[in-house]
Parts: sequence; C-alpha cells; structure tokens
Amino acid sequence: MKKTLAVITLLASLCANIFADGKPSWYTEEVQVSEREISRKNAEGVYADFIDRTFSACAHVRVTDEIQSLEEARAKAEKAASEKLDSYFKAHKENDALKGKHELYGWSYDYSLENGGAYVQVQVVVKKEKPKVTSAALSTDSKKNLSENSNIGSRIISYDSERMTLVDKINFASEEALESHKVSLTTKEDENGNKISKYSKTKQAFYYPDGVLIHDTTYNLTDSLFQFNLKNTVKGRKTLIIIRIDALYDNDEIVLSYKGQDYKSKIDKDTKNRWRNIVFEIEEGTISEYNPQFFIRESKSKQVIGSIFVYQLL
Repeated sequence: MKKTLAVITLLASLCANIFADGKPSWYTEEVQVSEREISRKNAEGVYADFIDRTFSACAHVRVTDEIQSLEEARAKAEKAASEKLDSYFKAHKENDALKGKHELYGWSYDYSLENGGAYVQVQVVVKKEKPKVTSAALSTDSKKNLSENSNIGSRIISYDSERMTLVDKINFASEEALESHKVSLTTKEDENGNKISKYSKTKQAFYYPDGVLIHDTTYNLTDSLFQFNLKNTVKGRKTLIIIRIDALYDNDEIVLSYKGQDYKSKIDKDTKNRWRNIVFEIEEGTISEYNPQFFIRESKSKQVIGSIFVYQLL
C-alpha cells in the first residue's frame, strides 16, 4: 500500500510539472549522481556505515509518424536514458556490473501538440552501495598513536603494519548492546556484609589529545569486576580489544583477563585532554570461542571506561 501510494505521489508530482515548459522538474540532460549515508549490518553481521549512490539519467522522445504511440515513445526514451547511463559508467570506469541494472523511476506525457506531437520524458536510475571509509584507514603503527587518536571506530585500521577490521563494538548507552554482550558487574562486601565496591554509569564529553571532542557513556568502577562477551569474532584470529577510558583516574594498570590470562595496559594521567584508548593485543590462536568472555579486573583506584572496540586481522 505504501509503495503504491509513493508511486501515485511521484506520478502526481511529475504531472504537475509537465505543462509549464514541456519537461518535468527532475528532467536534465546530464547524468546526475547523488549520495546518502545508510547504516546496516555488513557481511560480518556488524553495523557499519555505507554510502548509497544513485545515478540517474533522463531522455525524451517525441511522437512522430514513425513513433505512433506514447507507449512506444516511452520505451525508446527509457532505452536512450539507459544507454546514457552505460556511457557514463564506461567513461568514469565504474563497475561493469552496474551496466544493464536500470530501473524506470518516473515518466511523464506532454499532451500539448506543439511541434506536431506529444513528448515523453523518462528518468532511469541505477543504485550502487559501497562501504563508507573515514579517512581511508586509520593508520597507527604504534600503541601510543592509537591511544591518543579520536578516530577509533574506523572500519579499517593499520596497526603494527597489519590491516585490521572492526568486528564488534559495545556502546554502553545501548541497552540492546549491554544485553547482547552480557555486560555485568560483580561487587565485593567486607566481613560485615557492607558493600565496598562502587559503580555508576554516566554520560561524558571530553577531548582527545588531537583536539576532538567526543561524547560517550561510561561505567565508573571502584573495586568492581566488569564482565562482557564479544560477538562476531573469528576463533584463533589475532585480536585488538580497545577500550576508551578517562585518563584522569587511571594511575594504575588496567587488567583485562581471558581464561585466567591477564593482559595489562597503562595510560599516563591527563587532566586536560582526558580521553584515551587502552589497547590489549590478543595473539593469534588465543581465542577459542565465537563469543569469548572477558573481565576487567577490579582495582581500588577509580576506573572510568567507555565504548569497547574490537578489531581482528583481515
């Protein structure tokens, strides 16, 4: 029903424009290219940004003694617009797979009998989707460079001269993400049964050293064991787990644990540009499950952790 309504609306808008100068408002002699951003799951099942590109071409054919019906004129106009698109793809070295994938988007009939007949205008489109790449790939060949880079979350990063792709992300602002990654906390009590652990969740906005302001939701932990599972990982593949943290409090090492093996990372305190990324390298052959469970070990010092990004070797 919605699709039918959309078509009717489109045709109505086209017809409203054809009597002014014989051509609808969308008509142009040039091939038009438009882009819009969309977000959907990629081949690995991870939400990623894509660019949806639309190529459109128009043509018009006049009814003459040789072309004796509006339907025949429309068919010839559609063919001419499609050929115009294919010529554009060839000239701009676009993917050959786009050729022939034409979709008739709109047309209009001009019944004014100027110049001895009616005209048909046709618009044909081809859509192409491609991954959105932010600054190509984030190139950080050292842990220090990666720790200070606000562009963490790029689909591809170059790290230690290896290309790695984003396979998972945990955003603490999303209840769905918390549930699907089985995020949980374990607290401690003293001998009298009083809780000695503290935790809270807060929205924060801080700067990275590169001067970029980032908003994020954080867990603020003191003496609390933080647990989460990863998704979409490939077993045995080299993995980077990168956690955004507030560097105001992190004077001690943050310890990430997997199956009793501890990985440690430390960031120098910064009271001005407080966001940092702590990087944990999980060597090839270590992860033995599709949904591995990790822990951030409790610390008596306050730890403020934000979004978690997971990369694996391409």
